[in-house]
Amino acid sequence: MFDIILRQGLILDGTAAPGKVADLGIVGDQITAIGDLSGESAKQEIDARGKVVTPGFIDPHSHSDLSVLFEPSMTNYLMQGVTTVVGGNCGHSYGPVGDELYRSAIIDPKVAFQADPSYFTMTALLLPKEKAVKALKEQYGIDMDWHSFKEYLDKCDQQPLDGNIASLAGYSAIRGTVMGMDCCRAATEEEIVKMEDLTRQCLEDGAFGLSTGTDPQYVPGPFASFDETVRMLKIVKEYDGIFASHTRNYDAEGKPDRMGGYQDMLKQAMAAGVRANVSHVHTLGMGVDEQSNAEAARKTLAYFEEMEKQGCDLSYDVIPSPYSMDMTVPYFATFLRPFVLMCGSRQHLAESFKVPDFRKMVHAVIDAGLYPLLDEKNLMMSMYPILTISRHQNPAHLGKNLYAYATELKKDPLDLVMDLFAEDCDMGADMAMPSAVESNDILCTHRMAMPCSDGFTGDKSMNFGLNEDIQMTPNPMNYSFIIRYLTRYQNQITLEELIHNVTMKPAVRFGIEKRGSLQVGNYADIVIFDREALHSYDRDANMSQYPEGIDYVLVNGVVTIDHKRHTQAAAGRMLRKNQQ
Repeated sequence: MFDIILRQGLILDGTAAPGKVADLGIVGDQITAIGDLSGESAKQEIDARGKVVTPGFIDPHSHSDLSVLFEPSMTNYLMQGVTTVVGGNCGHSYGPVGDELYRSAIIDPKVAFQADPSYFTMTALLLPKEKAVKALKEQYGIDMDWHSFKEYLDKCDQQPLDGNIASLAGYSAIRGTVMGMDCCRAATEEEIVKMEDLTRQCLEDGAFGLSTGTDPQYVPGPFASFDETVRMLKIVKEYDGIFASHTRNYDAEGKPDRMGGYQDMLKQAMAAGVRANVSHVHTLGMGVDEQSNAEAARKTLAYFEEMEKQGCDLSYDVIPSPYSMDMTVPYFATFLRPFVLMCGSRQHLAESFKVPDFRKMVHAVIDAGLYPLLDEKNLMMSMYPILTISRHQNPAHLGKNLYAYATELKKDPLDLVMDLFAEDCDMGADMAMPSAVESNDILCTHRMAMPCSDGFTGDKSMNFGLNEDIQMTPNPMNYSFIIRYLTRYQNQITLEELIHNVTMKPAVRFGIEKRGSLQVGNYADIVIFDREALHSYDRDANMSQYPEGIDYVLVNGVVTIDHKRHTQAAAGRMLRKNQQ
């Protein structure tokens, strides 16, 4: 007898082979039969007639490393059929960790602010561990009582995980563990040897590879030399791991240079002979309009293809939307964070913007370089070119890009922002790049591409901001990137190939064994969906909704999502490479 039989669904096994209608039998956590099981019985039967049965989807780029310790339910991923996420990206991982340094990450501004208060720094990446440990306990109830990568995995195993996590070792974490707070410099030979030993230990403990982050703000990653990084990657090669990197967007002079970042990474990969995955490829900063962005996308892909011809084993992940940033910001006040904190509320700030000497003070702060987000002299760092007004009590302002609107009105962008906010402190703005729609489509439909969320675990409504006035909630891609990808490209790519790109392809690239395909002996991570009902709300008026069309999600043979009902089965696992 089977534990579960899925009856007569259209099985797309993840290999990109044509689908076939069949039954699928599960015993324990494994698939044990695929075919005609009409004469067999099971403890539970699921009618999949007219539905599509696929492997559980895999997100190749997430930042679930910290969030999984206080939000292990992984609801946002499971609601869209994602059963496994790859963590530890961009050089960030929460193991290993030393005694001196805590590396902050995108989802813990509350921890950063408590440990090292700053109005003008959104998230300080390097924090004294003693203060951060106290803040983690008070903010999230997390006892940071681990040091090694293995101890971190064991800590996560103690949580009631509902999905699977395959983690990379973050090189910034390794460097910070060895070098402590003094990690933003060239390493000595003795330190490099220690980092080699620690990298090897992480891989022994089950890391799926090594990630780096080389943008200036991703300290200490940018301080690792080419040769230092290659020495670590040669160890990754020994363990058949993968090299993933958030490549730099700027050169040493602060000028846009995404292609230079790609070149640095892939030359390192070639020097070590390791397979590579370029993180969240996009064209932000590479073009100024639709045509130049599309040209930048084609130039990027031409370079990747040339490197492939030269022997580089590479792939890349991409967020399948040009309308995305790390967080959804309900109120524009979040972008004015320092001044909201000074005034106590967004309402008080709006009144203060009506006072001439307060406005002079704001200009002085920006001119002093304390808050680049509002500095028009540095458009690559400022918010003006990328934000579009999405909510305002005066409809004349809606849909206006801040920089273009200031130019149109012949106003200083900062003065325009203060005027708009003084008029309506509840205004909203989105990171919208309509000029990057075509380039995003070009990147998403290439054979090397895998869609990703660049997200973290949690409910869609969680607030990671410091208070209600400066809220930060998950971006819709955090809970609907897969559904957007499947629906947007269904007329350009066959469904079999789309499913392959979100299942078997990332499983093979990252070395996640026995997942990503429906085969006898593989783990029963399975999605059952209604193809015609699939819908992502990411571009709807009310985008904060879980997607439609996912009927069932099974994790390790256990029904975890049943028509949007989360069973809280806690059947997920922390995966370990070569120990699966």
